[in-house]
Amino acid sequence: MRRSFLPFVGLFATTLLLAACGVHQAPLPWATGASAFATESAVAHHWAKIELLTDSSPEFPTEHMRPNGRQTDPEIVQAFGTAMPPSRDALLHFAKGWDTGHGTPVLLVHGAMEDATSSWFDPHGHEGLATYLAGKGFRVFAITFAHRHGDNTLQAEQIANAIARIRAVTGAAQVDVVAHSKGCVAARALASGIKAPWMKGYQHDIRRLVLIAGPELGIDYTFRHSSVNFALFPEHDQTLLNAPMSWTRMLVGGVWMDSGADSIDTDHGNYFPGQCQLLARWDKTYPLSETEQDWYTTYYGGQGFVSFSEGIDKAIAQGGHYIDQLRAHPLDSGVQLAVLAGDSATMPNILNETDGPSDGVVFVKSASYTDDMTKGGAKLVEKTIMHLCHMDLIIDPQAHKWVADVLSR
Repeated sequence: MRRSFLPFVGLFATTLLLAACGVHQAPLPWATGASAFATESAVAHHWAKIELLTDSSPEFPTEHMRPNGRQTDPEIVQAFGTAMPPSRDALLHFAKGWDTGHGTPVLLVHGAMEDATSSWFDPHGHEGLATYLAGKGFRVFAITFAHRHGDNTLQAEQIANAIARIRAVTGAAQVDVVAHSKGCVAARALASGIKAPWMKGYQHDIRRLVLIAGPELGIDYTFRHSSVNFALFPEHDQTLLNAPMSWTRMLVGGVWMDSGADSIDTDHGNYFPGQCQLLARWDKTYPLSETEQDWYTTYYGGQGFVSFSEGIDKAIAQGGHYIDQLRAHPLDSGVQLAVLAGDSATMPNILNETDGPSDGVVFVKSASYTDDMTKGGAKLVEKTIMHLCHMDLIIDPQAHKWVADVLSR
């Protein structure tokens, strides 16, 4: 039976997509201070329990969210107390057996457009990695971010908050972190020490970092494939279409329309603060297809026949050249790294990335690149490429076994 992967089209800028800071040290828009959090229990159905973590730092900024970026899972809405929670809030999900399992606790980190339940408990009607690992005796936790396309540095701090809480309730000195897609960027940022001055940041409490289908060298899908813009304007109430456009104006029925608020461009409402951070140019590695509408102006910027785009370079700059920042900051030397990538561009219901070998969303060269992360002394314990697509990498039993084996070492 074919699964629908449409929810993940938003993950990276229209098909799972993307997230704003920089190593050309673009100034961070946050003041100094100390970060802390409080917890509050919530009743759970899929999980043993859910706690609301609220970062209490007054410097934690407010991120804007479009209506179709709201949370929709009833259990998650109840735990947050609203469908549109502030970015300072996150949920910590406790899997069954969290208090009876053994070994290093495991924190699962989802990607864009998703939450802990849809990624890790019940992904498209299949057994999730959370259930699988709990069944193997692991102590499993998962985080849900408030903002589906949130800033990666802010989400890194939320991961730090979640790790601190896990350590408090388990007594463990360290936690293993397993991240998928955009979540890899936030987890990597934390373990690389990228933070605003007011954040507590990394506390040397990650034992093993497992990155699955992460855009380690960035992604350019939104600008490379201009045709996806037609599906995203105007804004639909359908939350599955909560993904950023690359066009800020487009021709609709013979009339030029302003699509800036639906775009990745941060000058028009900034509803996708995390998406610019995942961008990087791949046009020198994999030539652009000249068959898509306004392909040149979409990527490089300018006025096309039916659109206007600010271009990928501006968007990368608006994201603070975040991929460059990550590449210049290796993982902490005490972290053990494992990477899982896919090379099957077979995701149904999206325009698969076929300009180069990919998992349907992220180029294999991007998802499997580890040199920058280990140059500070972090140890690479495993790197595997499976013939699976972007989402099957967290659904397929083969991938589940791989994660369990890596964590068991």
